[in-house]
Amino acid sequence: MDNPPVLKLSDFNLSEEVGFLPTFPPSRKLPDYFAPWEDIISDLPGLIESGKIRERIKELPLLEVSESKLPTQEDKWRAYVVATFIGQAYVWMNEDDSDVKQSVPECIAVPWWKAAKLVDMPPVVTYSTACLYNWGLRDPQKPPDGDDNMYSLITYTGLPDESWFYTVSLLVEIKAAPGLKAVVEAYSAIARNDEKKLAANLKIITATIDQMYETLRMMYSRCGASNFYHKIRRFQRGSQGLEDFLPNGLVYEGVDSKAQQFPGASAAQSSTLPVFDIFFGVEHTEEDGARPFLQAQRAHMPPEHRAFLEALEKQPPAREYVKQSNNPELQSSFNEIGNALTRFRERHFGLVKNYILIPMSESNRSSSGEDARGT
Repeated sequence: MDNPPVLKLSDFNLSEEVGFLPTFPPSRKLPDYFAPWEDIISDLPGLIESGKIRERIKELPLLEVSESKLPTQEDKWRAYVVATFIGQAYVWMNEDDSDVKQSVPECIAVPWWKAAKLVDMPPVVTYSTACLYNWGLRDPQKPPDGDDNMYSLITYTGLPDESWFYTVSLLVEIKAAPGLKAVVEAYSAIARNDEKKLAANLKIITATIDQMYETLRMMYSRCGASNFYHKIRRFQRGSQGLEDFLPNGLVYEGVDSKAQQFPGASAAQSSTLPVFDIFFGVEHTEEDGARPFLQAQRAHMPPEHRAFLEALEKQPPAREYVKQSNNPELQSSFNEIGNALTRFRERHFGLVKNYILIPMSESNRSSSGEDARGT
């Protein structure tokens, strides 16, 4: 069998400096034609808080979303991000989850659908809309990960907690960048049978994952669990598996009278951890549902990111090469990657526990107590 082609990050619009973040800074504003959208976005938290967001959205003109109206890739992604924030705000306006809308009006549903198609993404909130294509720099002359330089261009709540939640995810992505390069270099070393070069890159991969681990801990410093659970989290929901809110899914008026179902935003839509999983040979199983879930999340990754993961999967298995090398030092370095991945996943589960599971339990207890006092 022929060897797979040599991988280059640049072939997938990936960067050695910022990894899976876009190689171009996300656009801050759409062309003037889309001013009605930008007017809503400029006051999105206020409109949601006052309960006026749905009224404003219903007043929107039906704008054309096309290549001619959005000539650059930056414009296309901005349109997708903006339409997503507007659409999600319409559905999930109320903090107490009352009156969740079962459909989105045509004036935003149709352009939202078309904007998603232009960037080959689903018309729903994704990790890309919340994080990857929703950041700016306070000082463009400084690196993105230095001195609080990054911030979110759009938030639903206006809370610093929300911007920080997205920003820490981006900082983790940036910390991953050296590891992405090292994975590519490691596969190249395997193809050349260069164990010395491979060993060096294995250490870089482990150090990278450890940097990601340390960066993830920053979440606790500025994002409160109560604010996340009660004010931010609902906007990250999709329209799939939500029997209590959207039992049939979400209708996109003017697109299809049949309700559509899409999963919401998830860290599993980041391509970073799958890169290291593929390289290390992590096998997610069908039995516990992990494999089908993770595979489904790929449809919610930018197309270049999906393509990169598929290209990695065509490379010769690194695990088999290391195993057959009979080089104890190489094998030990390879196994350290697995240990680092385990540490990172444990810390991530800690976030899930503290930001979702514990507040959910407290909220359920509070509701039960109120019910008991009322009977």
